[in-house]
Amino acid sequence: MRCPECGQGKLYRAYLKVDPVCGVCGHDNGQYRADDGPAYFTMLIIGHLVIAPLLIFEFVWKANPLLVLAMILPLLAVITLGALPVVKGGVVGVLWGLNLKGDHR
Repeated sequence: MRCPECGQGKLYRAYLKVDPVCGVCGHDNGQYRADDGPAYFTMLIIGHLVIAPLLIFEFVWKANPLLVLAMILPLLAVITLGALPVVKGGVVGVLWGLNLKGDHR
């Protein structure tokens, strides 16, 4: 979640809004367009690391479905919202590393 060029400046100016210019080195971080990639990868990661292992537990299958949803959905929301900025930072870092720049809109 730092500038991919210098590793010092903050990548975000808000929750998921990439700061267009690094405050430390002046690198143009706005040129890396992550678009839907971070959301897709976050769902993929959470699905494999959280949801799939939950299916092993017997209470998921035997308890009242509304009770299971009431317990699991808030947990999934917190985990997903916490992982999304990290994954987006990783996607921006990969775009930087591969020198894939998008258009400025």
